[in-house]
Amino acid sequence: MRSENRPRRTARRGVLAAGVAVLTVLLVSLWGTGARADDSASQIAKGLTSSRVYVDTSVASQVPSSDVAEMNAALDKNSKADIRVVVTDGNNSQSGTVSMLKAVATRVDKGQVYVAIASDGKHMLALTKKGSYLSAKDANKLVSQVSGEPLKQRVIDFSDKAEQKAADKEKAGTVGMFVVLGLLVLVVAGGVAAFLVVRKRRRTRQERQMAELKRGVEEDVTKLGEDIAALDLNVMDPSLNAEAKSEYEQAMNSYDAAKTATDGARRPEDMQAVTTALEGGRFHMIACRALLDGRPVPERRAPCFFNPQHGPSVQDVMWAPAGGAPRSVPACASDAQAVLSGGQPDVRMVPYGDGRRPYWDAGPAYAPYAGGYYQSYGGMDLLSGMMIGTMLGSMMGGWGGHHDMANIGGGGGGFGGFGGDSGDAGGGWDFGSGDFGGGGDFGGGGDW
Repeated sequence: MRSENRPRRTARRGVLAAGVAVLTVLLVSLWGTGARADDSASQIAKGLTSSRVYVDTSVASQVPSSDVAEMNAALDKNSKADIRVVVTDGNNSQSGTVSMLKAVATRVDKGQVYVAIASDGKHMLALTKKGSYLSAKDANKLVSQVSGEPLKQRVIDFSDKAEQKAADKEKAGTVGMFVVLGLLVLVVAGGVAAFLVVRKRRRTRQERQMAELKRGVEEDVTKLGEDIAALDLNVMDPSLNAEAKSEYEQAMNSYDAAKTATDGARRPEDMQAVTTALEGGRFHMIACRALLDGRPVPERRAPCFFNPQHGPSVQDVMWAPAGGAPRSVPACASDAQAVLSGGQPDVRMVPYGDGRRPYWDAGPAYAPYAGGYYQSYGGMDLLSGMMIGTMLGSMMGGWGGHHDMANIGGGGGGFGGFGGDSGDAGGGWDFGSGDFGGGGDFGGGGDW
C-alpha cells in the first residue's frame, strides 16, 4: 500500500510545484506591466523634449529612421504650428489615447498641438491647446483632409496645413490689432475725459466712506477708553492685585495703540490694526474687572458678533440675517439670551450716509474693520461663514476661490502601457471625433 501511494504523492507535488511556478510568472508579469504603465507617459515626454516625433518601441521597426528625420524636419520648419507627434500601433481606445496625450503634454509643458498616429498612418487623433490657433473643429477638419495618406506624408501634410492655419490667424490678429488701435485713437480723448470724471467720483465716494469709517472706529476707541476709565484704578495703590494691575496696563497699552493707529489711518485697510488693538484692549479690561471683583478671568473667545464693543463672546448661537440662512455666530451673554428667547440682539450700528446701518451692511470699507476684531480667531475665514447673505459676506465671496482641475484619470480603455500614467494630467485639453474611435480607432481633434 505504501508503494502504491508514493507515486500519487509525487504526482501531486509536481502539479503543486507547476502551479506555484505559473503563479510566480504571472505575478512578475503583472508587476512589470504595472511598472511599465507608470513610466510610459514620462518616457514619451522625455523623448519629446528633444524631438518633435516619438515612435513607440513596439512599432519602431516599422518606421524608418529616415521617415522620422523628415517628419522632424517638417515639424521644426512649421514652428508656428508647434506640433508634437507620438507614433503608436493604433490598437488602443480613443479615451486611453486622449489620456495619454494629456499626460504627455502636461509633462512636456510646451507645444500647441499633440498628435497620436498609428504606424500605418490609418488612424490619427489631435489635441490642441485651448486658446491656440487650432480649435477642436479645425483639428477634425485637418485630420480628415489628410486621411488615406501614409504615415510620413500624413504627418507632414497635417503640419503644413496647421502652419498655414496658424499664419492666417496671426495675420488676422495683426489686421485686427490695427483696426482696434484705430478705434482706440478715435475714442481715447473721450475715454480719458470719462476716466477723469469717474476717478473724481470714485475718490469722492472713497473719501466719504473713509470719513464714515473713521467716525465709527473713533466711537469704538472712545468707548474702550471710557470703559477703562470706569475701572477707576489707582495703579499706585500698593495693595492692588498685581495680576489686575498687569491686565490694566495691557488694556491701556492697547487703547493707546488703537488711538495712534486711528490717527495715522489713511485707507480702510489701516483700520484692521485699530480693531485688532481694540479687541485685545477690551479683553484685558474685562480681565482686570473680573480680578478686581474676585472672579476668574473669562475665556478669551472671539468678540461678540453683533457688537464687538461687548467684548469676548460666551457662547455660539444660531442666527440669520433678514432673508438669510441661519449660521452659528459668537455672542456675548446678553445678545445670546436675546437671540435664544426670540428677541433682537444689540447690533453695532455704524455711520452710513445720512443714517446708520449694522456694520456688516455698511459697505466694503468695513471689511478690514471687522477683520481686525477677528484677526486672532480665523480672520476672514471665520467672517465669511458668519456673514453669508450680508453686504460684507457677498464681497468676501470674491476674496477666496478654488482652482478646479479636470479629472481625466479613470474611465475608458487603456492606451497599452499608458492607462496607469494619465491620472495626474491636468485639464486644458479637449478632443473632437476624427478616426481614433472607441473600438481601437483614433479620432480627430480637440483642445486641452
